Amino acid sequence: MNDSAATRRPEQTSQDRHLRVLAWLLLLLVAVHFGSSLLLRPPRAERLRLAAFRDATGAIGDLYVEEVDRDTLYQGAMRGMVAALSDRYSAYLTPEQRARLNEDTEGKYAGIGIMLFPADGRAIVEDVFPDGPAAAAGLQAGDSIVRIDGRPVADLRPDQILDMIRGRVGTSVELTLVRPPQDEPLALTLTRDNIAVPSVKSEVLADNVGLLRITSFSQSSAAGTRAALEDLQKRGIVGLVLDLRGNAGGLVGQATAVCDMFVESGLLLAQEGRGGRREPNVLATPGTVLPGVVPVVVLVDEGTASAAEIVAGALQAHGRATVVGTGTVGKGAVNTVIRLPDGAGLVLTVTRYMLAGGRAVDGVGITPDVLVGEMPALPEGLEAAQVRAWVIEHRKSAREAQMRKALEVIGAKAAEQR
Repeated sequence: MNDSAATRRPEQTSQDRHLRVLAWLLLLLVAVHFGSSLLLRPPRAERLRLAAFRDATGAIGDLYVEEVDRDTLYQGAMRGMVAALSDRYSAYLTPEQRARLNEDTEGKYAGIGIMLFPADGRAIVEDVFPDGPAAAAGLQAGDSIVRIDGRPVADLRPDQILDMIRGRVGTSVELTLVRPPQDEPLALTLTRDNIAVPSVKSEVLADNVGLLRITSFSQSSAAGTRAALEDLQKRGIVGLVLDLRGNAGGLVGQATAVCDMFVESGLLLAQEGRGGRREPNVLATPGTVLPGVVPVVVLVDEGTASAAEIVAGALQAHGRATVVGTGTVGKGAVNTVIRLPDGAGLVLTVTRYMLAGGRAVDGVGITPDVLVGEMPALPEGLEAAQVRAWVIEHRKSAREAQMRKALEVIGAKAAEQR
């Protein structure tokens, strides 16, 4: 018996030790659990806000005189929260709006292949992309779309117009349009297809002057610009018109990459965030795609904004180009798009930028070196149809005057070099 007891005693000692260790581990886990709960628990004020939001949503859903969709309430709350920032560049995007923004950034979408601008309750076709459904159906620049799938365009916001024209590949959209000078409506049914938006176009004008138009800064804009510049030089251009009119911006990195093709050295972009925090400066790298001896004119107007202002302002600040046209929008803010769990998006201003010499753009814009094409005041007493005709006529004449001045400036600079 004593021998048996003696042989069991070490086993019991080991078991006791393990039990004590397990007990301490259990106590430690319990302490960590309760401690973390206290540490992670939101402050009382925050809990009250969340409870108030929940109760308000419930009260509206249960008691309001009319039935309200919960998604509508949620989206309204999100928009209200962003509106409280008092920042015109920050916004809440529905899942559909965020998807469309992605399409614009990628430079491709499903639609019919047109560019529009609203005027007098109509959507005016400004450009028709080659090889798209609109081109195949015979749509022309200047056509006025008055109905989309039977709904009057006058009752739609610009974003609603885009939503109705775009859609899934293979689906159809019915357009009712008026083509000047005829006023008889023309109904067309078009089948949507994948559209590659040509953000960069180029051609050679009279007297060997190159024209490079960038309509937006999407993911392929820098590569497209480089290819166009190389091609234009092979064709022997003596000057270049860089047309950024109506370019609402896009990807900042693409814009600075385009700047670097013209500027040899120096600051292209400086950014400042919350509390004066500075982002690394964007500097030009040695070497250019277009030689400095080739004169450049940048065309801008009241629709030139954001990333397009970076390009126009940088080339102007470095003396690389003469800016011709009208004052630009003045959007000197850099935004980021945050994808929310439900597919929606949050557009937030994260920095404001300055150009060479510390020149701010936000709220100021780019002032042209040569001011051409300012729209005169709209005459009083015009009827709706007359307003539309007046806007189209003056918009066209302003753009023609800007191009003439650009060619005149390039001609003068080319003559100086001879």
